[in-house]
Amino acid sequence: MEACGLDAEQKRTWAKTITDMMDEGPKILLRLPKIRKAIISYPEPLIWYIKRKLDLELLQMKCWIRCMQCMGENRVVNTSDSVLTLIAGRQIETLNEVLQRMHEEDSLVGEPINIRNMMMM
Repeated sequence: MEACGLDAEQKRTWAKTITDMMDEGPKILLRLPKIRKAIISYPEPLIWYIKRKLDLELLQMKCWIRCMQCMGENRVVNTSDSVLTLIAGRQIETLNEVLQRMHEEDSLVGEPINIRNMMMM
């Protein structure tokens, strides 16, 4: 700790974080069998979510590639491109499917952009 050049407050925060992680470790390990059993017993929701997440990730990648292709000499993207419009529309459709399913399952539904960001993490 001394060699790191941390001040007293940073040292306390660092020590508290490590202690919390060590304390939480066994609790997480105890939950793993339950989580594994839930996934094995009900794989459909997880598979459905992974498909939507993958769809959003692929659409985002296609969007980046298309933006590079539509970029002008002054590095401004032509946002009126029909392919970019289609990609954006499909992203919205996929996100709406997720939001609808969350609403049907009485899950916490927040702002669509926040849910999209969480899915893309």
